[in-house]
Amino acid sequence: MSENTDAGKTFDQASAAVNDAVGSVGEQLAALRKQVEELLADRQKYMSQAMDAAEGYAARATDATRVQYEAVTDRVRERPGQSLLIAAGVGYILARILGR
Repeated sequence: MSENTDAGKTFDQASAAVNDAVGSVGEQLAALRKQVEELLADRQKYMSQAMDAAEGYAARATDATRVQYEAVTDRVRERPGQSLLIAAGVGYILARILGR
């Protein structure tokens, strides 16, 4: 009968060890899930900041381009002959460089 009691105790101990291991794995998985969620939240925050910065740079580049376009347009309107000669000179130089 002592063997039966020892076997029961051993079984109970093994069962308790398995339950502890399962609980530990569950806790580790929960902690890992929390870390992954935090990383995803951080990534989303940084991506949002990067998008905002890129939009700001694009807006400034668009504004600068618009200002320069208007300045060139005004200059051409003020001096159409000079603008035509400059354009012809640039065209000639490019044609010579490209061999056409």
